[in-house]
Amino acid sequence: MNIILSKRAVSVIAGVAMLMGGASTIGASAASAATAAIPSNVVFYDNGEQGDGSRSMSIYINGNKLAGAAYWVANGDKLQAVDPAADGYGIAAYLSTSPVREASTYGHNSPYTATKTGNLPENHAYKFWACVGGSAGQVCSNEYSVTS
Repeated sequence: MNIILSKRAVSVIAGVAMLMGGASTIGASAASAATAAIPSNVVFYDNGEQGDGSRSMSIYINGNKLAGAAYWVANGDKLQAVDPAADGYGIAAYLSTSPVREASTYGHNSPYTATKTGNLPENHAYKFWACVGGSAGQVCSNEYSVTS
């Protein structure tokens, strides 16, 4: 199930994240990697959880055009969002820490890889998801289980 968020909803989420102490760029506007309308025909291809708790997904728009990828790497507690193409869409990867950990390419020229790291307790379960979009809003994947 994909979730479509309006520009207003994204702004509200960003405001809440910043109030909770997280620096968030979800609502970035007028940035080169996030200026397009809400993408259509988005497919999030989950590559499955690896034996160590890592997971990755590929993000496609308009049928078969690769828009980006998101990675959770358990060994090193690394979250990555990868935007390989200057298509106007940004990529964001999220991890359900408190506050939510975000790696986002919004506001950066493509190609760009955003990485967030930080030590987490070993063998702790989290949810991992990704979004693709622009200043008009974003479309997000389902949440998937990962382990630190």
